[in-house]
Amino acid sequence: MYLSHYNLSKKPFQISADPKFLWLGENHREALAVLKYGIINNQGFVLLTGDVGTGKTTLINALVNSLDQDTVVAVVSDPKLDRLEFFNLISRAFKLKKLFKAKLAFTEYFRHFLNAAYKANKKVLLVIDEAQNISLELLEEIRLLSNIEIPERKLLNIFFVGQNEFNNILMRNECRALRQRITVTYSIDPLAENETREYIAHRLKVAGTTSEIFTKGAIGKVYSFSKGYPRLINIMCDHALLTGYVKDLTTVTPKIIKECTKELRLPGEIKPSKSQKVRPTNKERKRFGKRAILYSCLVFLMIPLFYPPVSTTLKGYLTNVINFYDQLFQQLAGPAHSHNSQESEVSKPEKIRINRPLLQEELNYSAPQPISEELTNLGQPAGKESTEPASEAKEPVDLQDCNLVIPFGYNSNEVPESAYGSLAKCARIMLQNSAIVMVIKGYSDNAGSGIYNQKLSGFRANIVKSYLVGQGISPTRISTIGMGEKNPVKPNHTVEGRRANRRVEVELVAE
Repeated sequence: MYLSHYNLSKKPFQISADPKFLWLGENHREALAVLKYGIINNQGFVLLTGDVGTGKTTLINALVNSLDQDTVVAVVSDPKLDRLEFFNLISRAFKLKKLFKAKLAFTEYFRHFLNAAYKANKKVLLVIDEAQNISLELLEEIRLLSNIEIPERKLLNIFFVGQNEFNNILMRNECRALRQRITVTYSIDPLAENETREYIAHRLKVAGTTSEIFTKGAIGKVYSFSKGYPRLINIMCDHALLTGYVKDLTTVTPKIIKECTKELRLPGEIKPSKSQKVRPTNKERKRFGKRAILYSCLVFLMIPLFYPPVSTTLKGYLTNVINFYDQLFQQLAGPAHSHNSQESEVSKPEKIRINRPLLQEELNYSAPQPISEELTNLGQPAGKESTEPASEAKEPVDLQDCNLVIPFGYNSNEVPESAYGSLAKCARIMLQNSAIVMVIKGYSDNAGSGIYNQKLSGFRANIVKSYLVGQGISPTRISTIGMGEKNPVKPNHTVEGRRANRRVEVELVAE
């Protein structure tokens, strides 16, 4: 959830992934304190809810990064799984190095793991993000996991993080046993207008500037559009910075925000006016209709009075009426203009979907805090040896595997979600081998001027570079080139061709 951090004077900023640079509003700081309290005091079940885009996942990442080595954490970001899939996902997240085919085997092994963590003076925390997607069956299994405890304390802390709909799920009769075990709850609200101003200033400061790029009026417009939701603030500011960049502006004004608001609204998403909010009664509609017909007739008869030549006789007046409306209808009745039905990139944005198999690295789990080998061995039941096969050694990866082609949407600088797994794989390869460098080339279609296309394609290449720098790759090892409309892979006169030409090509090269 970073803004597109770049200087409007064409100098890109570097994005820092350091958690100490994370900005938290008052509501977020309170939530973080509540979550830490739940861990320190072993509260068992803790519930954090909020609307879409309020920063719940960002808050959880801040919590995980703030914990010390005495807490073992696993985050499940997509719990829409069946029972065995969920058990094995937990096993991998906690690095238990086992694959389970039955619930009993997992429960026994997990019990030994929790007891071993307790003996090693470590707390165990399981964070379940997007909790509103959990099935009732899986919720019951999670409740049963919390029964693994000792008289002195609970061995497992479970944090539910979800949208407000999850509260309705917990209120169902089938979840009453789980609901009674939740000891701490907190709800995140959107940012206030002054917090929105501080948030934007902080993100720009992290990016490398303290200049007031956004005017006060522009920030007010951003708040009106986003209603204080951080995700919408990011989207609007990102779009506004891109618009300012290609227009060679030094500040973002309310006019730019207004222009971006129109571009970001969905078709048919029109803010209702006051007249639309108050609906007239049937009696008022009938009265208004009668008056409208009467006034229309009067206007119809009075307009010809001002049509030259004015006549005071009835015959002259009727002649004026006939001549006036005869000329009017002749002007209105003309050959219909044909419209080009072919889709144009300039007038109509396109949505792009990448269909490709998921990489292994894109599984929805993470274990930010490493678990020592000693603790893993303590989790093995006494007198038993694991019969599971050892993890296979990673095979060397051919550099050709990281020759990527990343598509971009119309007038967009957003990297598709499905491309992050492949980019992360390239980053790991570069981290393992310092002799490898990367070349990133941005391309566009031929819509717009040549200068605009070159700027936009170069900016897209820098967006990909910024992500890789955030993964720990030195910027000196990555070269970016804005190719503009050069080297089209398909003709630009078709929609499919323009879609294919809007791309970024990534290539790894051994020095």
